[in-house]
Amino acid sequence: MEIRYLESTASTQILLENALKNGDLKPPICVWTLDQTDGIGSRDNRWQGAKGNLAFSFAIELARLPSDLPPQSASLYFGYLFKERLSARGSKAWLKWPNDLYLGGKKIGGAITKRFGEAILCGVGVNIAAPDEAFGAIDIAFDPASLLADFLQEAQKGRSWGEVFSGYRLEYPLSRAYGVHTELGDLPLKEAVLESDGSVRVGQERVFSKR
Repeated sequence: MEIRYLESTASTQILLENALKNGDLKPPICVWTLDQTDGIGSRDNRWQGAKGNLAFSFAIELARLPSDLPPQSASLYFGYLFKERLSARGSKAWLKWPNDLYLGGKKIGGAITKRFGEAILCGVGVNIAAPDEAFGAIDIAFDPASLLADFLQEAQKGRSWGEVFSGYRLEYPLSRAYGVHTELGDLPLKEAVLESDGSVRVGQERVFSKR
């Protein structure tokens, strides 16, 4: 996968999507920066970062993804792969359902995905420094370029959804102390049942991340 570093950009996700639309870039491709000034979070909300924090977006063809990956759970899939790379370096970060990276009780980053033609466009961010008191920061020192290369290599291996999900299932109970914003409103995860396709079930309702 080609990797391009940007000194600064408003949003790696918007930049990459526009470059794909214009035909300036083609998947597989990744752009990254340590100075994202106006990032995108879940549901197109703004992700407030700080200079020095890692932000990247990549596009990968659907044909390269595991055949058993539920499209609605791509954020969980890539988010957990990234969390694994952090864990391998000694971090205690964990992934709150469906796509938020947490350290203890504070959000430190996350992953979002969207379909783009015959590719998936995924954006990932993690705080190396907390932008304010509401957010946390990663608990390890690491070389951003090395971490990124490690993650992209893992993302292109095509590990099955079943294998990745089996690891996430063990971590999911940490999410029960929290809630999540959905199309149905605020959903507490305390009684939510995690299904094998990455959705959660509350009573008769099934909810996917759709992010």
